[in-house]
Amino acid sequence: MEIDWVPAGGLTAGALAGFAARYGRLCTMGAIEDAIIGRDLRRLRAWGLALAVAAGITFALERGGIVDLSGAGFAAPRLHLPGLLLGGLMFGLGMSLVGTCSFGLLVRVGGGDLRAAVTSLVVGVFAIAATAGALVGPRERILAFGSIDLSNTGGVRLTEMVAWATGPSSSIIVMSLLVALPVVFAVADRKMWRRPRLVSAAIVMGFAIGAAWYGSWQAVQTMGLTRPEGLSFVAPTGRALLQFMTDSLRGVGFGVWAMVGVVLAALATAQVRKDFRWEAFDDAFEMRRHLVGGALMGTGGVLAGGCTIGQGLTASSITAISAPLFLAMVFVGAYVGLRHLLVGRTV
Repeated sequence: MEIDWVPAGGLTAGALAGFAARYGRLCTMGAIEDAIIGRDLRRLRAWGLALAVAAGITFALERGGIVDLSGAGFAAPRLHLPGLLLGGLMFGLGMSLVGTCSFGLLVRVGGGDLRAAVTSLVVGVFAIAATAGALVGPRERILAFGSIDLSNTGGVRLTEMVAWATGPSSSIIVMSLLVALPVVFAVADRKMWRRPRLVSAAIVMGFAIGAAWYGSWQAVQTMGLTRPEGLSFVAPTGRALLQFMTDSLRGVGFGVWAMVGVVLAALATAQVRKDFRWEAFDDAFEMRRHLVGGALMGTGGVLAGGCTIGQGLTASSITAISAPLFLAMVFVGAYVGLRHLLVGRTV
């Protein structure tokens, strides 16, 4: 029997990511909070380990001829710098107001968090508005301003740029360094090994990124998917909402299936660990903060072309230079938002 790789690949990759995040408490905003407030870098180191695993697996898949990711959206040769920077800043600010990213919201939904469910809807609404609605005009003007075409310099992938400049063999050296440095950063701290669950979850997250590339490429080959897709959780949230309201569910895409996989795996993990509980907004201030944060993440994620998983881990796994630029702005936005909350001002 032929495997339908759109649901199979999406569910599998999403489930791996959802399990890793729920089991190991992998959270981008949590990692930033730990680093800024608690001076604890362990969760940031774990994300570095996940990145190294994802990049290593992805590189092996490509070098082995198993997948071809040259047509992936994150590998497009045009760099929309203003959208990337502004979107990253907005996403980071929204993330700080909510307390997690768009992916983390889905993980929380699986744990019974009704606040996350409402905020995910807001993310989806603003993602639709920025993709095909009222915010399309401003988005297109921002993306057109300062757009850079890198097709003549090897594209946006660092390995391809280095190969274009110095020869194909150099890309292996670059990739080896990109994999080795985060691993060294992760294992250098002895405190990391006091949290084996965090380490194992980071490794599983890296495999989730690789599984998404493999599954979506198989869908391209056998099911007519237009291009390989990695894990990302802003635009698919909007597509899921729009499709639920206006279309049948028979043509559900890879990204939407990945979302379902995240929620189901997080739910199963929460049930097994007996930490599933219903949660709701405490007051109007908390709800307002989540609504504003969701709007910022939905709009910013579309502007930047992804979330902390998509434009972060997934783009990093193919060495897209957009990833570090986006992540730097996310950190700035999260830092500003966190300081804003710590001094006690209202949103």
